[in-house]
Amino acid sequence: MTVWAAAEEPTPGGMVLIPGGSYKPLYAKAAKERVAPACFMDVTQVTNAQFLDFVRDHPEWRRSQVKRTLADAGYLAHWAGDLDLGPQGDKLRNAPVTQVSWFAAKAYCEAQGKRLPTQDEWEFVARADATRADASKDQAYLNQLLEWYAKPPTSNLEAVRSAPLNVHGLRGLHGLVWEWVQDFNSTMIVGDSRGDGSLDRNLFCGAGSLLGADVSNYAAYMRYALRSSLKGDYCLGSLGFRAAKSVHAAPQGTASTTTSTTAYELPCEWRTQDGKIVTLSSLRGKVHVLTMGFTRCKFACPRTLGDMHSIEQALGTDADSVGFVFLSIDPQHDTPERMTQVINDRKLNPARWTFLTAPEDVVQQTAVALNFKFQTIEGLFAHSNLIAVLDKTGTIVHREEALGADLAPTIAAIRKLFAAP
Repeated sequence: MTVWAAAEEPTPGGMVLIPGGSYKPLYAKAAKERVAPACFMDVTQVTNAQFLDFVRDHPEWRRSQVKRTLADAGYLAHWAGDLDLGPQGDKLRNAPVTQVSWFAAKAYCEAQGKRLPTQDEWEFVARADATRADASKDQAYLNQLLEWYAKPPTSNLEAVRSAPLNVHGLRGLHGLVWEWVQDFNSTMIVGDSRGDGSLDRNLFCGAGSLLGADVSNYAAYMRYALRSSLKGDYCLGSLGFRAAKSVHAAPQGTASTTTSTTAYELPCEWRTQDGKIVTLSSLRGKVHVLTMGFTRCKFACPRTLGDMHSIEQALGTDADSVGFVFLSIDPQHDTPERMTQVINDRKLNPARWTFLTAPEDVVQQTAVALNFKFQTIEGLFAHSNLIAVLDKTGTIVHREEALGADLAPTIAAIRKLFAAP
């Protein structure tokens, strides 16, 4: 692991400055070191008291008002009410808030002018113990992590400041509760990893082989496997979060605490193959068949596009009432010119087909909303597969995630929408 010195910047209250650096990721033996840029990170996890202040100021995130697409039924279920921590309130106030979804954690951070840490930032600092920036090769330290991870759920009642400091000045990265990261949906444990038994290999594109870099670090495998299993609306009693902030952040507008119910409501801009700037809300009013991928893909994406084309042909003249959408996860290479070339090469009807590209943060947020996972590996992507049928409001009414699946249920779902009033 390499650690870099960070430029002098004023450190926000309650945060510490984390120097930038590089580290060898757990999941890939042959991969190059990954870079974690300098950032600020909260010393502790966000507490119930802090989150209570947030929902008091943002009623749309109260338990009785949050939209179910943004948080499942477990959202803040350990509280007695919208603004009531209940009989365990004295303990809960200073304990890490749990049972909050990724969407809720993201909204909280944005309201503070911050963001969730990236996986690289979190894993970079999580290797530290009290005296070393990287203790990940110390078996005694790894055994201690496993003991912490085996603690009972009552860990979420312990005060965030009860956890020991690591060398960076952070508390509770291990030993209290798990933590959301910004790009949790980039985590996919496949190949020879120990988390592989609970995942379906058919769901993933073969863009790279994810072979464990250090199979002795089982604690880290547990973290990666957990992230692999998450969806953005999950609310778990063992999952909390802390905030981070970029050292050299670009100027931002007013922080958003968006309460989108579908991807169509995300206030994000995309560029079409014609170079036109649009939002996904422009897709409203028409049934769509949608996927995400990248045009350089040599395996899954061409097959998915072929399946979507087969769906189009099976619909006959009814296909004129359907839009077919390809959302790129590769903004660096999927330019309007490149996307137009793919449409022409595959002889797709541009009156029916729309290819869209957007900045990385837009792609990531949309992928979470669509429960789509992807990960950069040696310049390419491993990703889940998706053919989704969306009604005229943008609600997903059917999804297929296995390559080579029977297309009849997808076609039936589309025709059912035609019959709906």
